[in-house]
Amino acid sequence: MKKGIFAKHKNKTFNVSNIDGETIRLVSEDSNTSEEFTKVIYSSKYIDRENLPTLYFKEIKKAEIDEMYEVDYKATYRGEKFNLSFNNTGSEFRRTIDAELAYQYGFKRTDKYYYEKVVSESEIEIIEVKKKL
Repeated sequence: MKKGIFAKHKNKTFNVSNIDGETIRLVSEDSNTSEEFTKVIYSSKYIDRENLPTLYFKEIKKAEIDEMYEVDYKATYRGEKFNLSFNNTGSEFRRTIDAELAYQYGFKRTDKYYYEKVVSESEIEIIEVKKKL
């Protein structure tokens, strides 16, 4: 499951990394993308740059895309909706800023106003939220 902003262009879906006025930047990990895409060259300032993903980008006008949308995920846990994110091992994190709900469901405080709890997928119902942009 991927979160973020996506755009459909020439019957393919791409991540969007930047929106600047009427221009957007499409990003792909596919080395077979057209020659119109430029390979990302990482700065030498990156410590572990040889392990970073190989990415390709292309800047186009918004008028050239077929559709643009944002995807996010929520989780229903014990009848309440929470923000949802994932870690590298696939565990889900439910997050809230609601201190009362956090206390009620055993969340741990991770910041001044932020609480989270790690759960397995079997404990929650995942809801995809897709919003056209």
